[in-house]
Amino acid sequence: MLRRFFRWILRTALIVFVLFLIVAISEYISHRVQPGSVLMITLKGNVVERGGGGLLGFLNPHETPLNVLRASIDQAAKDKRIVGLGIEVIDPDLELAQAQEMVALIKAFKSSGKWTTAYIETAGEGDPGNLPYMVASTADEVSLMPQGELNLIGVGVRELFARGTLDWLGIVPNFAAYGQYKSAANMFLNKDFTPAQKVEDDALVGSMFDQIVAATVAQRKLTSDNVKALIDQAPLNAQDSLKAHLVDRIEYEDEFTERVKNHGGGEHKIVEYENYGRPGLFANLRGGGNQIAVIYGEGEIQRGEGGINPLTGGGGEAMNSDDMVKAFKTAREDDDVRAVLFRVDSPGGSVIASELIRREVELTAKAKPVVVSMSSFAASGGYWISAPAAKIFAEPGTITGSIGVVGGKFNISPAAQKLYANTGAVTRGANVEMFDLWTDFTPAQAKLFHDQMLGETYQDFLKIVATGRHMKTAEVDAIAQGRVWTGEQAIKIKLVDSLGGFDDAMTAAKSMARLAIDQPVGIIELPEQPGLLESVMSGKIGASVSARSTPRIVEPVIQIIRAALAGRGLFSAVYCPIIPVL
Repeated sequence: MLRRFFRWILRTALIVFVLFLIVAISEYISHRVQPGSVLMITLKGNVVERGGGGLLGFLNPHETPLNVLRASIDQAAKDKRIVGLGIEVIDPDLELAQAQEMVALIKAFKSSGKWTTAYIETAGEGDPGNLPYMVASTADEVSLMPQGELNLIGVGVRELFARGTLDWLGIVPNFAAYGQYKSAANMFLNKDFTPAQKVEDDALVGSMFDQIVAATVAQRKLTSDNVKALIDQAPLNAQDSLKAHLVDRIEYEDEFTERVKNHGGGEHKIVEYENYGRPGLFANLRGGGNQIAVIYGEGEIQRGEGGINPLTGGGGEAMNSDDMVKAFKTAREDDDVRAVLFRVDSPGGSVIASELIRREVELTAKAKPVVVSMSSFAASGGYWISAPAAKIFAEPGTITGSIGVVGGKFNISPAAQKLYANTGAVTRGANVEMFDLWTDFTPAQAKLFHDQMLGETYQDFLKIVATGRHMKTAEVDAIAQGRVWTGEQAIKIKLVDSLGGFDDAMTAAKSMARLAIDQPVGIIELPEQPGLLESVMSGKIGASVSARSTPRIVEPVIQIIRAALAGRGLFSAVYCPIIPVL
């Protein structure tokens, strides 16, 4: 019996050793780079903040993980074996702030003295292509497929107003908001823009449009008037794009690849960024006792374990409070972690979940430096959880602010009566039906809901921001009111400290932790990602593949309907539903 046990132990140890050896060899091969190589990055599918690690990282080839992309370009800029950067822009689904971060990464690579070249399959196919072109045009030269187009058609925000539909269905919206610009519920309450909503959207679109024009002016050496005229003429076919000096060459992808291999008359091996930038087995050990925890807060903020939103598929993957609380506790209690970089990409969500996360950020900030790096969205609840940070960085195109509260419920009783259904209730207590989907608010309940439940939450929000930003509550109230700002606007009103991306925030985190800027540190990414089996069981792999399966204009509607129908029907949320068309 004992001999059999020892044989089992020996076999198990041998299998583990062989598996480790296989992984180590594959790691060595994937990270082996020959002198004179060119890093090739391919932008396709949904741009996500964080790609999977280990085996899971290879399961979704139809998305672009920013963390891997960032690591690849940063590393390649310092790697003497890498002589150039090739950028293939296929069909990325990204936001303005993400495009601006990619632009900054490419510019940083160019500053190392190495060459860059880009290929666009088409910048938009039946939709705007401003952002794919923005990224590609950062390169020294730009190629476009012969049948490709440049859909540089401008910026827009389209609001959906469903009050007429609800009236027709017999569904009565009982919603309220605190903050004159808090427009998340307007889609249910109105049939057109409110004056405040129109002002807000116009300012947002204007800021984003100016940023896109400025980027094209800087990168293609054109005048602002020339770029605006081209936008009004777009979509532009390949020949017109070439004549307008928006691209430098018309060629197919295979011709582009062959030219990259022989750039400058040399012979270059192509290194794919997915393998080059993925951390090795012992990547986190290089910093010794100096670690920076990077905590990713991505998606709609939900209480508890969160999970996949059944109404929105992959696009509804949530930032759940349980995971975030655990992540901050882990970083706070780890003595090797010198600072925390909190990467936020969220339009908000549950008030309770936001406060649970914010409290952990606050506790962590008392123990070690916390720096926030805002990605595409850090608005409403996304700003709530960012407020305690020592420094906040945002891209010029980041959507932030939206400091306000919205909430309510639907009364579906009239709709049910149209289907010849009816309900009856026996109750005790004046407000027992306040959370009921079969009744309207009474006047007393509506006042209680607006003044107390929403009003007190709004005041709490103002105090949280005032404390974190070292402002007076009245000062915050003047720039709050539920209004959405771009990062470019937010820095002028002290909602953010600096314009910049992840790398700028990392530099600040190192400085605040009293580490040298060029000092190697170990990076710990949190929350810990689920293993392969756990992901399969939870349905997260399939959900990720189906990201953005719903039309973008419908996403806010679905999110708010889901929230309003959750639990017993009532919700109060810090949520920003604006999704620009770029």
